[in-house]
Amino acid sequence: MEKNRCLTPEHIKELKEILEEKRKELIEDIKRGILEEASSEREVGDLVDMSTEEILRTFEMRIRDREAKYLKKIEKALGKIEEGTYGICEECGKCISYERLMLRPVAELCINCKLKQEKIEKKLEK
Repeated sequence: MEKNRCLTPEHIKELKEILEEKRKELIEDIKRGILEEASSEREVGDLVDMSTEEILRTFEMRIRDREAKYLKKIEKALGKIEEGTYGICEECGKCISYERLMLRPVAELCINCKLKQEKIEKKLEK
């Protein structure tokens, strides 16, 4: 593990533990969801029941998709910790504040770059 120029060793240790705990919880949630889906016996009823079932299945798939994306972000953040680049903004190269990382440990942008990104996204939505 390389020395990080943005965070103290104590901060990195604390954030790494948070990321690892979130990863563990997320993997457990994903496993539980898969097991519940596999073990549930769903009866096919009338059209309303089938429609409701399809909506529930779509909702569950969206949740699993979000969990998988978040898990990838966690893995990426843990990889950056090992490389010594964790906490460095991918846009401008400046340090992401410890406070921001405590709120969003998978943050890839400093607050200024994130605000700029959101401003651009709002303009594109119009």
